[in-house]
Amino acid sequence: MAHTLDEFDRQIIALLQKDGRLPNVEIARSLGLAEGTVRKRLDRLLSEGFIRIIAVADPATVGLAASVIIGIQTDLGQLNEVAQRLAVIPEVHCVNIVTGTYDVVIEAVLPSGDHLLSFLIDKVSTIPGVRRTETSHVLQVIKRACDWTVPALPASSAGPTTHTALPTDQVVPGAIVVS
Repeated sequence: MAHTLDEFDRQIIALLQKDGRLPNVEIARSLGLAEGTVRKRLDRLLSEGFIRIIAVADPATVGLAASVIIGIQTDLGQLNEVAQRLAVIPEVHCVNIVTGTYDVVIEAVLPSGDHLLSFLIDKVSTIPGVRRTETSHVLQVIKRACDWTVPALPASSAGPTTHTALPTDQVVPGAIVVS
């Protein structure tokens, strides 16, 4: 089912990306809309899967100091099964099926670099279909996924954009997730 996202929806999302706890009355005041209008739009954005509002902890502040990105080559016949099994590992916070050298790229957070070897041996390599991995330590995070904003409609745009909402099990957690 196709959904539309107009400029007011984009502005509501942009404000919530800055502060996911912003009251509807403040959003309404900022946009020159009635609070009820903002509430209805927000309810629609939430119910139709355009956004989710959740809390996101900074991994380093909760004791997960090592962040890694792991490229994984799989047996192609087991690609989806590998991806699904990776997705349930608690340390893994992002699973992507990709093109290129690797079939799957994951992001994981660990208490320290010392935990990486056991994570790779005990959790990743035991998944049937995993053929090879290559790991990169994240040295510094410059931007997190929830920091991006929905771009404004181009001036030449003739109306709202449409999209098909992703199932919630395919959406990566973030402060505001826009599919």
